[in-house]
Amino acid sequence: MRRLTMVLILALPAAGARAEDTSGGDSLKAVLRRLDKLEQENRALSDEVKQLRAEVSRLEPAAAAAPAPEPTGGPTVEERLAVAERRIDEQAQTKVGAAEKLPVTLTGMILFNGFLGSGATVPGATYNHSPLLTGPESSGATLRQSIVGLSFDGPEILGGGKVTGLVEMDFFGNYAAPDNYSPRLRRGEISIDWEDRGLMVGQEKPLISPRQPFSLAEVGTPPLDGSGNLWLWLPQVRYEERHKIGANSGIKAQAAVLATDESYAYYPPAVEYSLAGTRPALEGRFEYWHTWGADGRLEIAPGFHVSDTHVAGLSVPSRIGSVDWLFRPARWFEDTGTFFTGENFASLGGLPDGFTFLEPWSARPVRGTGGWNQFSFPVTSRLTFNLWGGWQANKAVDIVGPGILTDFTYAGNVVYRLGPNVLVSAEALQDRILLAPRGHLIVNHYDLAIGYLF
Repeated sequence: MRRLTMVLILALPAAGARAEDTSGGDSLKAVLRRLDKLEQENRALSDEVKQLRAEVSRLEPAAAAAPAPEPTGGPTVEERLAVAERRIDEQAQTKVGAAEKLPVTLTGMILFNGFLGSGATVPGATYNHSPLLTGPESSGATLRQSIVGLSFDGPEILGGGKVTGLVEMDFFGNYAAPDNYSPRLRRGEISIDWEDRGLMVGQEKPLISPRQPFSLAEVGTPPLDGSGNLWLWLPQVRYEERHKIGANSGIKAQAAVLATDESYAYYPPAVEYSLAGTRPALEGRFEYWHTWGADGRLEIAPGFHVSDTHVAGLSVPSRIGSVDWLFRPARWFEDTGTFFTGENFASLGGLPDGFTFLEPWSARPVRGTGGWNQFSFPVTSRLTFNLWGGWQANKAVDIVGPGILTDFTYAGNVVYRLGPNVLVSAEALQDRILLAPRGHLIVNHYDLAIGYLF
């Protein structure tokens, strides 16, 4: 700015001379006014620079004397980067990939069971009971109830539907042979879920029996098979509609077409050649649910099953009505269960007999009732007590010759979570069986299980 002022002053005589030659004194006055304005702006800028320099000089000693910030104890950027690189390397070595580049998750449980049993051999154990309960005086340890599964997270399809998949296997194999650990398919499904409806194809429990008690002792064959739990994993197609009623209630309507397993029922060897091993069935289930507070929930669902068994040129009906429920009034208590009544339950995993021959060419479905109930007490986030029992009772008038009239089982277990994915459980169970024409069997079973979830 000083340089500019000097230039203007030196140039003033020449500028004034030219101004006098042209416009006279008025032009010279205009130049002088501009010069004064520039000088004023120059002084203002100079004052601002001085003020800024003074402010910087005042702050520099305080900044130099301020202590350095203390470390927070967390990882530095370099440390976090190193951890991320290691994790990327680990995933590159252990990841599960899919040919279609969709996310796949490995799931399952490594389950160790040490067990002790006492009592007589259960008749028809091949059909209605886990081999761990067959006795007599059975004891041992096994890993064959371990489960391995894959879950698939698929793409979004037309209408906003989300595709997911699941396949689950165990090593139960041919459980008639204690040393046979061959893999066996348990469950599998492909599901498409929209906001208020869904479609599933796969292999699952019957639609009218979606729940079961919690047990780490009975996994290869679910708990209460033959004692009120219709459990067979059957191929099926399901469709459901979901609708909310207000903010805390809703209904779910489901329908399924499934393939029954008729060979699960007891039948005379003379008619084995004529038995259709599988038959189509229609099932429906209608659930109402309601929630309250932070933990309260109620679910109740009636259902039905309709199918026919074809044997010896005859058609034997299977008609079942059911209701299942969940009631959790508070965090520390939960009641779940199922009840069913009707005829010919064996094709879904119920207690045989499913049908009997009263005459050479006349078959009758075996009628009865069954169900189960479980009380759960989550004492803490780690400790839970479960008490459960189930039964199936067949009508004596429908049983011809030797057979099982009633199977009643009750049990209790305690489950402790050692860590987020490590469970330890101890269970005691008793199975009481009433035979026709007369007889009574009692089987006791004690189990200690350790499960590692992954």
